[in-house]
Amino acid sequence: MESLEEYLQTRAGGAILDIACGGGAFARRLVDGLASYASVTGLDIADKRDEFLANVDGHDVTFVASAIADYLRGDHGFDTISVSNALHHLEGVGDILRDLRAIANADAVVIIHEMYADGLTPPQQTQRDLHALIARLHLGMGEYHREAYTRGDIHGFIEGAGLEVAHAFDAPHDDAPVEKGPDGFAGRAGSVIADAYPDGAPADVSTEYERLKARAVEIGVARPPQMTLVCAYE
Repeated sequence: MESLEEYLQTRAGGAILDIACGGGAFARRLVDGLASYASVTGLDIADKRDEFLANVDGHDVTFVASAIADYLRGDHGFDTISVSNALHHLEGVGDILRDLRAIANADAVVIIHEMYADGLTPPQQTQRDLHALIARLHLGMGEYHREAYTRGDIHGFIEGAGLEVAHAFDAPHDDAPVEKGPDGFAGRAGSVIADAYPDGAPADVSTEYERLKARAVEIGVARPPQMTLVCAYE
């Protein structure tokens, strides 16, 4: 198999849980790709209910606004559990992946889709540095957010949680379109700075942002590489 979509076509998804689901983009991908499924639950600490339910308009769709640790204390059983581009938003990610076993049915799979921080092109490095700045700002605002992990980091979390990789799909995106200019992702970083420092950012933050904005103009920004791992508990 060469892609997640090829794998999904072979799988009956059963009861699906999409963790840190946001507006439902990855859940939509699962619903569209799986051979069949029974239900979809979106879980996010932020209340994205309306957006999630609008994007995932299949049958038996539920949204739960809850911290993951609180949700794991409940009585649940899922056949397909996904975490898409959210590992770097989860405090104690290794413990969370391990504890998912309690809500995983027999033969359940855990699908991890995550950007990574190694083997980058220069425009991808710009994106990584801007993302790292945003992550630091969010941490200062009380939101857990860290810079992107390496592939080795991600595999380490998986192995430590007692998960075994059954299928791995890598999308390096080294031919991704390059966005040049001070807007786009660079502009997003500027908006986060404005939120973090409404009365003006400290000199070190302003200097770092101006450096990265100039890099975005000169070298450009490109979407990061992504790895998708289909895992099962050993």
